[in-house]
Amino acid sequence: MHIDSNWFSASKIHASGQCFRWKKRDDGSFLIPAFERELVLCQESENRIYLDCTEEEFELFWKDYFDLSFDYAEHSEKSVSAIGSDYLDYACRCSRGIRILRQELWETVISFIISANNNIPRIRKILSSLCESFGRFPSPLELYDLGEEKIRMCGAGYRDKYLVNTAKYFLEHDINGELMGLSYPEAKKYLMKLSGVGPKVADCICLFSLGYKDAFPRDVWIKRIEKEHFGGRFPEEKSFGGAGILQQYLFYYERSLSEALEG
Repeated sequence: MHIDSNWFSASKIHASGQCFRWKKRDDGSFLIPAFERELVLCQESENRIYLDCTEEEFELFWKDYFDLSFDYAEHSEKSVSAIGSDYLDYACRCSRGIRILRQELWETVISFIISANNNIPRIRKILSSLCESFGRFPSPLELYDLGEEKIRMCGAGYRDKYLVNTAKYFLEHDINGELMGLSYPEAKKYLMKLSGVGPKVADCICLFSLGYKDAFPRDVWIKRIEKEHFGGRFPEEKSFGGAGILQQYLFYYERSLSEALEG
C-alpha cells in the first residue's frame, strides 16, 4: 500500500537520532523492525511512500508509529511565527519530513540508556550486537539472563549494569500500566527511577515512545544551540505543545551544518 504525505522523509528520520535499528538497503528502501514486526518502506518521491504491509497492519501499528495523524507542516508554521527566530525557520526548512516516531517502550528505554555519552554509529553497533544473539531485540528476561559480562562484550561498557538492572525492573513491574495516565512531568519523574536514566534520557523516552511532544531533551548539541541562538533557553512555552518536535529539527539542522563544514 502507499501513503501520501507532505511531511515525510525516511532518510531524515533515519538520521535524526531517534531510531537506531532502521537499515537502509542497497535499493534505497528501509527495513524497519518494530513491535516484533518488520516493515519495508520505499519512498518513491517527496510525497509518496510505499509500505510493505496490509491496510489492517497499517491501521493497527504503522499509522501511529509514524504519527501520521499529526499536522507537522501546520505546527512548524505556527511555531516559527510565534517564536520569531530565523535560525528555527532555517532548521524547520532543512528538517522538513522528520516525524516523531511512537516506538515500543522497552526498546526505547534500552536504546537511550545506551545513547548516554555516545554517538549514533556506536549506538547502532551496540544494539546490533545485542540483537545478534536472538535474531531480534531481546526481551527483558533475555537481556537480564545475558548478564553484565556478555552485555559489556557487546560494547555497552559501563552501561552493562544499568541494562541488567533496568531489565530486572521491567520484569518486576508493569511499567506500561504504571505510566498510563501520567502527565509528562510525572512520567519523566517515574522513568528517572530506572537505572541509568537521567533527565535527558527520560525526556528522550517520553518524546520517542510515550508521545509527550512537549518533552525537550537537552544534550550538548541542544545546549549549544540554546546558548548561541536563543539567549540560553529555548522558548518551549511558545511551541504549542510540540517543543520536542522542534528539538528534533534543531538537532538535525545543527548536525547537518557541522557535517557540511567537516566535508
